[in-house]
Amino acid sequence: MIHIVKYYLLLLFTVSVVYAQESEILFKTGEEYFQQGRFADAFFSFSKYIEYNPDSSKGYIARGNAYIFLKKPKDALNDFKKACELNPENYKAYSGLGTAYVYLQNGDEALINYNKALKLNPADVVTMNSIAVIYYGEGKVTEALAYLNKAIDIDPGNTDSYKNRGSMRLFTGDTAGALSDMNKAVELGPNRVDVYNARGAVYREMNMFDEAISDFKKALELDPFSAEAHCRIGIAYLYKGEFDLAIINMEKGLNLDPNLKSSVEKYLEEARNKKNNR
Repeated sequence: MIHIVKYYLLLLFTVSVVYAQESEILFKTGEEYFQQGRFADAFFSFSKYIEYNPDSSKGYIARGNAYIFLKKPKDALNDFKKACELNPENYKAYSGLGTAYVYLQNGDEALINYNKALKLNPADVVTMNSIAVIYYGEGKVTEALAYLNKAIDIDPGNTDSYKNRGSMRLFTGDTAGALSDMNKAVELGPNRVDVYNARGAVYREMNMFDEAISDFKKALELDPFSAEAHCRIGIAYLYKGEFDLAIINMEKGLNLDPNLKSSVEKYLEEARNKKNNR
């Protein structure tokens, strides 16, 4: 009888170890999918992980992030709330909750939760960037830049801090500062589509169209389906007087993402008119 009990306990231990190993493989796979931009696959892996670990806050945080990129902020909100319930000391849960509220256009709740995240982890540069973006959207440029300066002091290797500060400097007229920040962002994130799009925008504002086009081409090398890059390079071609290339790229960008129509349509119309009036 003792041998049977020992065998049973050993079997239970072995099964639990196998489940734990399988669940961690699922989580790691989900993270890899997420980094590759395969958010639907990441969602599936994280959901399976949660089935194995229903009390894991990190599972709900990870799936919440996948929901954000799948444009399902209400589902993300529920996952982040669950993560907060499971572990009220996990700053990433509150930061994620803040992001969900941003997508649900509730800036007040977003700031409340971002500040909770910072209280738990004062060195959370990701949350500092998020707060800076909210303040900038509210016209509080000084406060926004202060958060980004602090984020860079804490972590000089964070690409987003330089990219976001560069974008804000651009729109305040500090093109030299903007370009300096964007160069640093490209140095830190040489394989990121968004940083080439961002630096290209700075070059375009500086009337450095060849440099802008070079950056947008690099963005398209990294992601041929980047609607933003197609639209941005199209606008740069418009300013260079290459109307055919301008029209082709802007039309392709809008086919990939019709939501860009409101910000691109006037440039596309201008390119068509100038082509017809040559």
